[in-house]
Amino acid sequence: MKPSTIEFWKWNIQQAISFAHSQPLEEIELQEVADRLHVSKDNFSHMFKKIRKEAYQQFVKRSRLEAGVGYLRHSGYSISQISEMCRYTHAAFTKAIRSRFNCSPTHMRDVDFLPEEANTLQQTELVTHSKDYADIFNLDKTEDVRLPSMTLYYHILPGHNNPVKSMMAYMDIYTKQLQYIIRTLGLHDARIITGSLDVVPITTYTKMMMYVGLLLPNTLEYNTAHFQIIQTYRESFRLVHMQMAGGDFKKLTVPMSFAEAGLPMYKFINNNCRESNFKMSNNYFFISLPAPDKSEIYIPWQKTP
Repeated sequence: MKPSTIEFWKWNIQQAISFAHSQPLEEIELQEVADRLHVSKDNFSHMFKKIRKEAYQQFVKRSRLEAGVGYLRHSGYSISQISEMCRYTHAAFTKAIRSRFNCSPTHMRDVDFLPEEANTLQQTELVTHSKDYADIFNLDKTEDVRLPSMTLYYHILPGHNNPVKSMMAYMDIYTKQLQYIIRTLGLHDARIITGSLDVVPITTYTKMMMYVGLLLPNTLEYNTAHFQIIQTYRESFRLVHMQMAGGDFKKLTVPMSFAEAGLPMYKFINNNCRESNFKMSNNYFFISLPAPDKSEIYIPWQKTP
């Protein structure tokens, strides 16, 4: 296959993945995606499976179930609410959980670490050599903030079966592109952020997709910037995009790089959710990158009256 053909399909597959993650709780038809990409359904289906080693419909189905497990692990929503959010009946959701994980949704909420979760944490520790930093990752040091709804323009970083290691290797290349957009458009309040598109507790480590992107508020003052990014930079820089919900966030500023912050951040989130100090409102926590040795962690949480 010619390099240009490979790049064409990689770009289309990134767009298809972005489309699925923009609607993580929806059932998505293969024909609908092919039509949006202006390619044939059969060609798209074949190339997605060839490059991603997984059929697109299986990817969508897996992502939807994994989103539900993320809510089970870290949110305060009831099992019935989660089932409905993920477009399952309560019975079908329970059956899907039992079929894949051989346990009930209730049991899944009670386990400290699931097998894939423990493996991901172990692999991340091997790559980053990070520590727990218990004195820094402290609930008392968080700040409660509100963010508007936002659009994320992002790159899915190459994984090469070791997503955290690849993330560290490629981050500088892609952040320079995003910094160029910020300088050119004068987006002084824009955030460059990074994180995972997948649900850490159950996504197999080698399949995890990490991203780096530019986060812009969906406010009137940024309308022109959104237009310019889509018209000028989206295709040339291979940026895909998705909506991110606004609302209440726990913000924690830490004096370390994103690579150092990732592992203790996840342990901090998991421990506090398990102890019910707070519960997450959705699965998308992220790290903002204001400086090489400074990270700002944002955790969407369910604020109770």
